[in-house]
Amino acid sequence: MVTIDWFHGPRDTLAELFELADDSATAIRAYRDLGRVLVARDGPSIIGHLQLVETEHPGEAEVKSLAVREDRQGAGTGRKLVERAAAVCREERGRTLLVATAAADTSVLRFYQRLGFRMSRIERDVFTPEAGYPETMVDGIPLRDQVWLSLSLHPPRH
Repeated sequence: MVTIDWFHGPRDTLAELFELADDSATAIRAYRDLGRVLVARDGPSIIGHLQLVETEHPGEAEVKSLAVREDRQGAGTGRKLVERAAAVCREERGRTLLVATAAADTSVLRFYQRLGFRMSRIERDVFTPEAGYPETMVDGIPLRDQVWLSLSLHPPRH
């Protein structure tokens, strides 16, 4: 049975998951120790993580890193991590949950949109060799641009 709880150990313990979520060691070093981390466990084994970081805007948090071990993907663990993060933010009276991902990674875009996230903006040329990213193709699309998505944590009032 998969459980979701806060991680309190050293972040380097989660290095493989951070590397699964981000191809740039430079970027990971810059943010790895920020915020809080939820982990998904199956018994004693950590099978996924979600890093939740407050932004400079009150009531807003960002999913900075999310990964599930490749052998455990497709079973709903990522969804459970995001749902728990959203629930925590709601409990803390947060208004918006943000996430940024590669425009080329249509499966990840689909994942977040199915959870209710909506596209909010695009940053061009984020995933460059200068930022520590190798030249990469994702499903035949060059990895270059970053898409920001947001999830309103409170339903609109009618």
